[in-house]
Amino acid sequence: MWRKYGLGDLAMVLALLMLTDCAGTHQTALHEDSATPPTAQQAPETDTHPKQAKAAKDATASANDRPSHLPKSVYEKKLQFFGLLRPIVETENAHILKQRHRLLQLQRKDSLSRAELHELRRLAARYRVKMPQTPDRAFWTTMLKRIDIIPMELVLAQAANESAWGTSRFARKGNNFFGEWCFSKGCGIVPARRDDGAIHEVEAFDSPRESVDSYIHNLNTLDAYSSLRDLRYHLRKAHRPLKASLLAIGLAQYSERGHAYVRSIRTFIRVNRDAMHATTGSDTAGSDS
Repeated sequence: MWRKYGLGDLAMVLALLMLTDCAGTHQTALHEDSATPPTAQQAPETDTHPKQAKAAKDATASANDRPSHLPKSVYEKKLQFFGLLRPIVETENAHILKQRHRLLQLQRKDSLSRAELHELRRLAARYRVKMPQTPDRAFWTTMLKRIDIIPMELVLAQAANESAWGTSRFARKGNNFFGEWCFSKGCGIVPARRDDGAIHEVEAFDSPRESVDSYIHNLNTLDAYSSLRDLRYHLRKAHRPLKASLLAIGLAQYSERGHAYVRSIRTFIRVNRDAMHATTGSDTAGSDS
């Protein structure tokens, strides 16, 4: 179980991790109904957005720049997967940065109008934060911890791992790229190997965009990922980049594998970084200035 860090612990962890990047042993995640490698027929379903189609085309064109040890077909499939998801992540992160900028504008005001308080209350409800009658320091801190981006590399790494590069049954039939569960009958796809008495299903989404939105929102709101948000907040305060391999240590509760899962995600990022950045687009974290 991932423990919560105090301020002193966080400073120590950040200092150590900025000096050395821990490299774990790469482990291939096992995914239900997805043991085969990705093929053209098994590519993830996507929104037919022109920007995404262009990204996929440009990504495939970049295959000539692949590392020499990878077969062309494998590298092309990696580029296709990253190229299809990247525009979606960029759009979602841009929206979150816009919300964060507005939050900072409101925080800097000496007093808020009735309309501004209503706007702030709606934003707080969206991020599952209870807003006091008069916003105080603790409220603003909690909001700033929750309303922030998830680095592109971290999103792509988890998507590839949790969906077996988009070939899992849940990705192909339910646009679920992150293994998210739901708990009402008919809300998703029933796992073939679900334990007796279990009621969960793997949530089904209408599009990959909805899956990405839900995943980022969960990391930004659920108690299980408070450590990730704390690390991200202190990186912001220190004017440091939001490095995916650092924030990955806040994902110990994402999987039953715990810290082994964190190591596998960190290794995945390191091994696949070139392919992630061979796709078009930029990963701008933004600043609070």
